[in-house]
Amino acid sequence: MPISIDPKDEKIWKYFSERKTPVTIKQVMKALLVSETHARRALEYFVFCELAERSKVGGVRFYKGKG
Repeated sequence: MPISIDPKDEKIWKYFSERKTPVTIKQVMKALLVSETHARRALEYFVFCELAERSKVGGVRFYKGKG
């Protein structure tokens, strides 16, 4: 089943998928000027769809693309 990404999350997906290093919610917020809630929901959706992995280091969540 193909995964559909909401058009409002397209810019977050593009930023996330082009990076080689893991990102935090704050990095997405600062780079794209979106709210914390929007960034968190988009990144969690990518984890839910198994497009990304989440890890926690010292209380900070890092999101990394699979593959």
